[in-house]
Amino acid sequence: MRAALCFVCLVALAGCRRQKGPDANYEKAARIYQQLYASQLDDAYGDPQMDQVVVLLKTVDSASSDAEAARAMLHAIDHGRQELARSRAAREKMGAAAAASARTAISNIDPTKVLAASEPDAGPAQDPYGPGAPVAEINTASGGCLAEFEPFQEQRTGVSGSVYRMTKSPGCMDKLPGYVGQAVLVVDGRVYRRIPDFEPTPIAPPPQLLVPDAGAPARAPAPAPAPDAGE
Repeated sequence: MRAALCFVCLVALAGCRRQKGPDANYEKAARIYQQLYASQLDDAYGDPQMDQVVVLLKTVDSASSDAEAARAMLHAIDHGRQELARSRAAREKMGAAAAASARTAISNIDPTKVLAASEPDAGPAQDPYGPGAPVAEINTASGGCLAEFEPFQEQRTGVSGSVYRMTKSPGCMDKLPGYVGQAVLVVDGRVYRRIPDFEPTPIAPPPQLLVPDAGAPARAPAPAPAPDAGE
């Protein structure tokens, strides 16, 4: 009798160690994250609802099939919050400097300085990984961390290109932290835009990925007229 009980315990323990299926907490977290990011982009990382996403992700069972995706999403949220904090700090610093300059401005204006200030500058530096960035240069700098998968076509604009995802080679997550949990839409060899993508990397790419654009949804086509019965 005792031996039989031991055998049952061992079978139960082995069953617990098997990988479990999808986790409901991850599915809910991913749904909230995608809704926030679609409406606010990077500002979504400062939304209080993102705290709920983090709590849900931390409760995902480590033995579930969603555990790896949950860890990747947590890493993306942490990185996004750091970038948002730096951006806000820079804006606040520039605002404080402008206010201080206005308070200490003198009444006599130097015309030469006014003319120099009116000349257009080169504008902010382009994000090397943002829209317009050449994928070839990103791969050269990172050692080939972006790989091409399936083609895509936006439903309303008709813009088409290829979907790139970060490869699972060591070090890519550290070299391109801004691409963690994202798919990169590439048109004519340059970054078009990025979309959240927490699905596992497919073994073989599907024929084509239809990607909704950032504008209004496309209208459904009108139904075809029914054939008449003849003269």
